[in-house]
Amino acid sequence: MRVDEMVKKEIEEDMKKIQVPSSLYNFAENIRAESESKEVNGTPVGRKKTKKRYPIAAAVVATLSILAGSAFMNPAIAEMAAKIPYLGQVFKTKPVHEMLHEALEKEGYKDVSFGMTPGEKASFDISIQGSDQDADRDREKITKIVEDVLKGKGYDNFMINVSAYSPEVKPLSENDKRMMESIQAMDKGLKDQGFNVLYVKQYKDIIEVDIPITEMRENEIKNATLKLAKQHGLEQEKVSISKIDLEERKRESQWHDYLSTIYEGLALKKDYKVNSYGYFYNKNHMELIIKTSINPSDPNASEMADKIRNEIVQFLENGEIKAKITDDTYKIVIHAKDGKEIAR
Repeated sequence: MRVDEMVKKEIEEDMKKIQVPSSLYNFAENIRAESESKEVNGTPVGRKKTKKRYPIAAAVVATLSILAGSAFMNPAIAEMAAKIPYLGQVFKTKPVHEMLHEALEKEGYKDVSFGMTPGEKASFDISIQGSDQDADRDREKITKIVEDVLKGKGYDNFMINVSAYSPEVKPLSENDKRMMESIQAMDKGLKDQGFNVLYVKQYKDIIEVDIPITEMRENEIKNATLKLAKQHGLEQEKVSISKIDLEERKRESQWHDYLSTIYEGLALKKDYKVNSYGYFYNKNHMELIIKTSINPSDPNASEMADKIRNEIVQFLENGEIKAKITDDTYKIVIHAKDGKEIAR
């Protein structure tokens, strides 16, 4: 199956599960509704879990280039589709790395590694298992497959690099094996003593023990860890205890899919000039930093930054997503090419 057919098939299958706004029935009478319609409100290191559903117009927009010549090219539909938030369309489809993996696997490429390097043009680094000669032989074919997937999603800001790799399995040294066994034994030993321990790891000469904020026996855990370390020949080790807010970590993790959607959708479209992003989450507040290639001296810099900000806000204020982050506040900071914030 060709890439465009694969994308079309995926969207068409999703269409059957989405309720169509009543104003669209004139153009899509054959589509059955099975899920509640969603309302989009325009007022911000992911999709792998529960699929989010958007109005059918979002699916139409996402596949206009694939369904060219179909009934969905009706001008009235195109006008309505243009009003659907762009990032909502991106979130509706699979993440691009999943689509690339599936497309390459269908063509027989099983052991492929992917990388997306930020920049003024996002660089997709595709490595196949084999020799440089293998990469040279298949470069044109792989490039075409990747290009078809990216263009099928409407992306136009990327370059593709194809290379080869030879898998190397470096065996652990005897010292590394002993250290791993000791850490595993300490983790088990602490839990056997009834301590609520999340994770035990080592960094240089420090044994780090993560515990939930509800576990109050820090000193006891530290002493028990030192004793266990001595039993396993790690007498010179120090112990560091970190308390983890599991609820906050859970709330932060649900942002990850949204952040990856924002980055994918904005970085792969020329119009947004987005290079990369960073974020800081603390105590129910997300600060999202968008890094762009916008020249700070550009007279339209503020307008371009507002365009990015508005896309993100429209996406995050969608009813379904907003319900997931309803207790969180957020701030969007847009940086120009020089690294400074673009004032509103």
